[in-house]
Amino acid sequence: MTFTSQSMENLTKINKALIFILLCFALLHFGSPFLIPFLLGAFLASLMKPFCSFLESLKFNRLAASLSSTFVVFIILGGLLLLFISQANQFVSDIGSIRDEIKTLIDNIQRETASITNISKEDQKDFWIGRSNQILDRLESVITNLINGVVNALSGLLLVLIYVFLLLLYQDRIDNFIMMYTPEKKKSQIRKITDHMNKVVYHYLWGRAKVMGLLGIMYYITFIVFDLPYALLITIFGTLITIIPYLGPFISGLIPIIFSFIFFDSVPKAVIFSVIIMIEQLIESYVLEPWIIGREVKLNPLVVIVAIIIGGIVWGVAGMILFVPLFAIIKIISNHTPGLEPIGYLLGQSKSV
Repeated sequence: MTFTSQSMENLTKINKALIFILLCFALLHFGSPFLIPFLLGAFLASLMKPFCSFLESLKFNRLAASLSSTFVVFIILGGLLLLFISQANQFVSDIGSIRDEIKTLIDNIQRETASITNISKEDQKDFWIGRSNQILDRLESVITNLINGVVNALSGLLLVLIYVFLLLLYQDRIDNFIMMYTPEKKKSQIRKITDHMNKVVYHYLWGRAKVMGLLGIMYYITFIVFDLPYALLITIFGTLITIIPYLGPFISGLIPIIFSFIFFDSVPKAVIFSVIIMIEQLIESYVLEPWIIGREVKLNPLVVIVAIIIGGIVWGVAGMILFVPLFAIIKIISNHTPGLEPIGYLLGQSKSV
């Protein structure tokens, strides 16, 4: 079998592409201790740029404006994390009573099962005892690991805040650095692309924050009306986890529904509560998100799923959160870079390039 020069050239291109992909994965994997906090800082700095500019318009110098913007981020994120930790600690301290509630729920399920299927509670007992203990132990382990993860995030918050401050402080120098490596005839085009990218990224992040806030308000009002235990904890967790597309909203709606069947004294009340939660999920996904965020940076569902899977493999939960806006940035750059428009078309939802 002989290879033509054209086939050899194609094989060389494929090999180069594979090597490039492997190098990217290696860089992302081994560079995660630096890249994860840096990207978090970069996204937060992009979100705070307009506020920083507003402070400068009020005669703040760049140092004071950057420091004030970083302090706002610290107050919001630090407050949320501390509030979550305090609520989670209370939940863990009450885990014994929660075990009793779950066992009561299982006992009720056994009773209903026996009345419907004529299978006695004694026949169900062996099945439920082993599995209920496994579920409870697993639940306690997951919650403990989650709290430890939040504590670690709190300890890493300082590094993220340092990146936010420095990126805001030196934003002009970074822009000038990019322009120094840009040919003169392309400077206006590159400046237009970077300005548009900053604008769209800010719009996406601020829109996502507003959607999460509105969902949190709907959740908390519903939880208070139905007197759901640990309402604040579930609201904070359920709101923040929606930042992970598809998987996040599913978990966000599933947890309060499970809690309603554990703690509510009647099944009809739990069913009504579950229906309301599902309606709020639909409002968030099909009303608030398209209206507030729009479709300019929307990725098609396949790309979002791929981003979540790859991000989870490479960086865990942090990757599941960060890789989606990263792919959105790649889409923005591709849409405004000659020769890369097909990539933007592939990543996006719109039918036009």
